[in-house]
Amino acid sequence: MYRSLDDSDADTAAGNPSAGRRRVLIIHNPNAGRRRRRHRLATVIAELERAGARVELKPTARAGDAIRYAHAALASAALGEGPDVVVAAGGDGTVNEVVNGLAGGTLPLALIPLGTANVLAAEIGLDERSDELVRAILHGLAVPIHLGEANGRRFTLMAGIGLDADVVASVSQRLKRRTGKFAYAVATLQRWLAYRRHRFLIEIDGVPHRAAAAVVANGHYYAGRFVCAEKARLTEPLLHVCLFEKPGRWQAVYYMLGLFGGFLPRLKSYRIVTGREIAILEDGARPVQGDGDVIARLPVRIRVADETLPLVMPAAG
Repeated sequence: MYRSLDDSDADTAAGNPSAGRRRVLIIHNPNAGRRRRRHRLATVIAELERAGARVELKPTARAGDAIRYAHAALASAALGEGPDVVVAAGGDGTVNEVVNGLAGGTLPLALIPLGTANVLAAEIGLDERSDELVRAILHGLAVPIHLGEANGRRFTLMAGIGLDADVVASVSQRLKRRTGKFAYAVATLQRWLAYRRHRFLIEIDGVPHRAAAAVVANGHYYAGRFVCAEKARLTEPLLHVCLFEKPGRWQAVYYMLGLFGGFLPRLKSYRIVTGREIAILEDGARPVQGDGDVIARLPVRIRVADETLPLVMPAAG
């Protein structure tokens, strides 16, 4: 059982006026978002402190920092110290690192979406207004969600191979910081022009399938608010493997139009197979993207992770 973050601590009942204040650790990626989104972070911190929370802000400087900060917070919580809630302030890549630091523990994760797509925030219906983010952090219910795992690295929403992973691996981080989604459009054009026909052998619970690309979905949103796997849910221990079966440069364009136009499920060469164990064992070290970052290289084994993670949902009205 995971309690609501609104429950009172025992020390408060004992008369300690400071013990009931929320201890909030915010792990922040300073490179995420533009000025307006960074202003959102400052506003949320001010409102949290006004509500009586004790806020600690830990900015990241390099890849892996968010994992280390989250893991240290989890260790402190196990000793009865540290924060009551960890907040990931950044994009889905920052969230992914924090998830990998918290997985297997009972310390809740909340979100301040500042990134380019913020798919996890969309998945749980989190309003990005500052007052709603504060309400969620202080009063939202922590619900256990299932995670995916690719070669030992957890992901919350999706893992992909093929064109989308190649695009993620090619995105200029400098251009992404300056232009946001435009950087993905540039990388997509570059990878499309360099496209080479290929079909992967993908085993799903031991059954072989062939596809030019695949997205292993743990939630139903993809690349923002586009639907890739309608029935996939974070609260269910099941992965939905979206198979893009036909190779080809123009076929890839057709798939993208289907995704953006909402008619992807109607394409005859697109289908979804559910499973818990997925293997793509070919060599070549091609990238595997997870939650919008490269998290592994082929060959890869993808599975439902053994542990869950308490994720803070939007506070009820």
